[in-house]
Amino acid sequence: MNDALLYRIKNQYNQVDELLRGLSEELIHQRHNPEKWSIKENLAHLGRYQEIYNKRINTILKEEIPVFDRYKAESDVLFESWIALTMEEIVSQTKKERKLIFERLSHTNQTEKHKSGIHPRLGNMNISEWTEFFLLHEAHHFYTIFWLVKEYSGR
Repeated sequence: MNDALLYRIKNQYNQVDELLRGLSEELIHQRHNPEKWSIKENLAHLGRYQEIYNKRINTILKEEIPVFDRYKAESDVLFESWIALTMEEIVSQTKKERKLIFERLSHTNQTEKHKSGIHPRLGNMNISEWTEFFLLHEAHHFYTIFWLVKEYSGR
């Protein structure tokens, strides 16, 4: 795994602190569009999806080219448990697991780096590609949160 990817897996989530700085509880919990998630729901999704990503990486390392279903938060019963957490718990748990993920990925050997798993739409991806996919997905939700903050807080 290249150094830039490891740097991003280690540091990207820390942007959450800046995104949330000074926000009211009302803004964090409010759905400004009934069809879209609140800031808190977006972050709960990221925490839960990180668990999914970590589980997939562990499966890839243990099995020979596993096949995964597409993840859908709406049909994930454990997503609801993340929504039930406080914002502080969501951020803390996500950061704690991210440190473990970083440690695992930074110690992958040459054989492990080439192992892969199959995504239902994107096909066969190695661990670096799964990590890139995960980070881009996370960045998309940070972009959404950024827009919500700018639109509704006047910051």
